[in-house]
Amino acid sequence: MLLGKAKLAETIISNVVAPKNATIQTVSKSPRYAESGEAIQGSVAKISCQFVDSDLAKIIQKSGADTSELKTYPLELVGNEQDLIDISASDLIGSEIKLHDAKVMLKWEQGRNGGGWRGLKLVLNVSDSVNESE
Repeated sequence: MLLGKAKLAETIISNVVAPKNATIQTVSKSPRYAESGEAIQGSVAKISCQFVDSDLAKIIQKSGADTSELKTYPLELVGNEQDLIDISASDLIGSEIKLHDAKVMLKWEQGRNGGGWRGLKLVLNVSDSVNESE
């Protein structure tokens, strides 16, 4: 084991209980970048979302309370670029996604003094889901 060679971006956190279902609140697509640092037009590297726990939202709605105040969590959709391109951002908003295959990973957060691994996010590979259903 070489501790100096750890790839924190690939670390999977296993001692966290994650929601089973997500209701997507916001969506943004991130492009791939060329070596020059310029965004590649029409490309998609990942889709970043904010979601609320669907099960909790349903309980809140049944009680007649407002779900707009629920805490949102980050979700990244990754996978084959063509699968990501085919996903419509507007169709995702308000939809419910099953998270049973999502991995809890470290989240890089940019701050005033640079950035750091300061949070957690869920990462779901949409290509794995597509291939399993075929």
